[in-house]
Amino acid sequence: MNFSLKEQFEGFIRTPQIFAENAIFGYPLYQTSKVTLQKISGEITAPKQSVLGKRMEHFFAFYVSHFTSEEILIQNRQIIEGKTTRGELDFLLKDSASGIISHIELIYKFYLFDPDTGASELDHLIGPNKRDSLNKKLERLQKKQFPLLFKEATQSVLTSLEINTEHVVQKMCFKASVFLPKQMKNISFKHINPETIAGYWIKASEFTFESYGKNAFYTPTKKYWPVSPQQNEKWFAYDEIEEQISTLLESKFSPLLWMKTSKGELERFFIVWW
Repeated sequence: MNFSLKEQFEGFIRTPQIFAENAIFGYPLYQTSKVTLQKISGEITAPKQSVLGKRMEHFFAFYVSHFTSEEILIQNRQIIEGKTTRGELDFLLKDSASGIISHIELIYKFYLFDPDTGASELDHLIGPNKRDSLNKKLERLQKKQFPLLFKEATQSVLTSLEINTEHVVQKMCFKASVFLPKQMKNISFKHINPETIAGYWIKASEFTFESYGKNAFYTPTKKYWPVSPQQNEKWFAYDEIEEQISTLLESKFSPLLWMKTSKGELERFFIVWW
């Protein structure tokens, strides 16, 4: 099933910031305001075959252009030194009202909270396939992405725009959905925004007919993960969805499932292969 770009955009906007406080290692958060489908006017564009992160960049650009007083000076600008690509600046924005220029790093992630991984709250957040983690992303932001603004190769780009690096404010827009182990109910986060909790995760062996056979399911492709299950109109029985996800699990890919219970309640959860 295909979901409209407006439904995808609304999913992006509704996804909360991962941190409860306004800063982590000194970089403030760039907050987006809530926007409903009814308020969206204008055409939203996104490359058909783009990966999830790139689609979110297009949605962020649409949000800035239509719902803020900011102008996009730079979007996804690669910084090249000689023949080497040093990195990419996600966004450089200028507020038309205040004149403030901001360097924004945009991150959009789905994390599973695994108590068996690492020792701290931030250690526990990993990607559904264990190929990335929150700590790895934060380290990359701190050591590579934010310092890129001050590299010599970046200065020529900024000079052409008559921008003084010292006057640029660096922020991150870090949106994320967090999924807890199914058996984990009450948890108190120290740093993570509790509003990011979007569902739970289980192991493949736990997805049994006895536990889930009475429900209906749908497994969206990754580019539709941000969409609300409420937008879905096509559902499959347990046997049908089990057949659909078996290949994904065998390929070591953890699928996201939307589930409609016999009472009509909607849930989101990952089934992990590991």
